[in-house]
Amino acid sequence: MRPVLFHVDGVPVYAYGTFFLLALLAVLGLVLSEARRRHWPKEEVVPILLAAFVGGMVGARLSILFFNGWQTAPETLNFLALFDPRIGPGSLLGGIGGAYAGGYIASRAIGKAGCACDAFAPAMAIGNAIGRIGIFLAGVDGLGKPTNLPWGVQLPGDNYLVHPAPLYDAAFDIAWFVMLMALRDHKSMQNGNLLKFGVAGYAVVRFFIEFVRNNRVIVAGLTGQQFVCLGLLAIVAGYYLLRRVRKPAAQVV
Repeated sequence: MRPVLFHVDGVPVYAYGTFFLLALLAVLGLVLSEARRRHWPKEEVVPILLAAFVGGMVGARLSILFFNGWQTAPETLNFLALFDPRIGPGSLLGGIGGAYAGGYIASRAIGKAGCACDAFAPAMAIGNAIGRIGIFLAGVDGLGKPTNLPWGVQLPGDNYLVHPAPLYDAAFDIAWFVMLMALRDHKSMQNGNLLKFGVAGYAVVRFFIEFVRNNRVIVAGLTGQQFVCLGLLAIVAGYYLLRRVRKPAAQVV
């Protein structure tokens, strides 16, 4: 573990905050690259990226209220302490979701033609992978539950091994990033389908990773993160079900 990466004139540079920022920059950079590849004009790219950055920071912070409870509000809502090492900049899951929401709202506000969301799919995967490395280095939430598996890691001060859960997440995210990049030009993965496919795949894997993490259980043995995953799967399934129901109806003469 390395919660503090290094010091600058005696000021500690924390792993969690640093990798969170790197994750957001990676998301924005990859979306910018994809925007150029898709020949988006600068007038569309700039507001979408700015909104995505703001959305990412706000989403990361506000999602803590849901995941960790309203008792965290005094610290969580203090946006002047975004890199407070006690709680970090916020939830990575909420940050990436907020970045997409911000970019989506901006694209609609400027009247962008077509769906810009597929450009976010690979970016969200690699951003999540980078952020998870920071979480592992910081030892956030004790990493995971105790284990006897040979790849378990020992936290400072403990005499037992725990699951390196953030690394499970990061490994999947890297593989998922490669998959999404390979599929980004497939004809069936256009108009928002690539993003929905990416979100659904991650939601399934993250749901099961949560069973070896130490996040707060809300009800029925499930964490807030697991309920978010179930909600995402329900939204994606509902979208395709509704589209399937409407399509035959539209063909009736």
